[in-house]
Amino acid sequence: MSWSCGAPSKHPETLPLSPLTSAFLRKQRRPRVSLVTALFQCLWVSVGVASEIEPLIVTADRSQDCAAALSQGRQQLSVVGLPAAFSLLNWNVEKARHPDLIAEFAHFARRSDVIFLQEAVPLRKTETVIEQSLYEAFVRGYVQNEIDTGVLTLAKVPHLVHCHLLATEPWLRTPKATSVTLYPLANSDQTLLTVNLHAINFSFGVTAYAAQLNAVAGLIAAHRGPVIFGGDLNTWSTRRERTLEAFTSDLNLTALPFSPDHRTTRFNRALDHLYVRELTWRSTEALPVTTSDHNPLFATLQRDDT
Repeated sequence: MSWSCGAPSKHPETLPLSPLTSAFLRKQRRPRVSLVTALFQCLWVSVGVASEIEPLIVTADRSQDCAAALSQGRQQLSVVGLPAAFSLLNWNVEKARHPDLIAEFAHFARRSDVIFLQEAVPLRKTETVIEQSLYEAFVRGYVQNEIDTGVLTLAKVPHLVHCHLLATEPWLRTPKATSVTLYPLANSDQTLLTVNLHAINFSFGVTAYAAQLNAVAGLIAAHRGPVIFGGDLNTWSTRRERTLEAFTSDLNLTALPFSPDHRTTRFNRALDHLYVRELTWRSTEALPVTTSDHNPLFATLQRDDT
């Protein structure tokens, strides 16, 4: 398995949608791949039934194209969807540097319906195979020594839409990725919007930081249905905290509480956050680990319409 799968896939086909151009909006099938075969291909495999869903993929860094794709995606019919109550994992895996991280992640993944990863990287290890099928939505950010690093959203059901958004670190001039995905919900006409974001870290002031948040603000504001927003938001200063608070307040997003709060901190401020709208949390926890410089966050969520 790998954080970004190398399993074979069908080349994307152009979608006949207007006003989007074929350069920005595509659809892609996800073939079924046996875990035996996948074991020899990569450490993470996204598998599914091609006939179940054909997600719209927006690969350009243009939020207006993403907005149009989300609108189109909400009209799609799906035979599967996330249940009324589901579990969520958020974790910056620090490029999977620790030798024990894969086994620990496999354990965490078994209890998770939706997964947000930051600093996800391809892995060429074969000692662990997760005993379940998960659908991936990876956005490549920083590349070092020909190894992709980015954000990865995984779920037990296929997504309807996946948007790739990028911001640029002002000092390092390297990209920071955001993965926007739309999921069907079981027994509901609504959809779940998720935004998995790895925030800009090195900058004077908060101009670039605010711009990265604002790139998804319109997408969240326009969505009618449950929303999850979170990731490694790098809130290590008072100004960053206030910028995030204003952003989430404007969008009616509620922060998930963690007690005891074992979230990773810098300057006594938590870096990782999860926010929801039209969802209620049944339980939350932040678990101390030694396999990454960030501690994973777990939440069990319930739709408000149930």
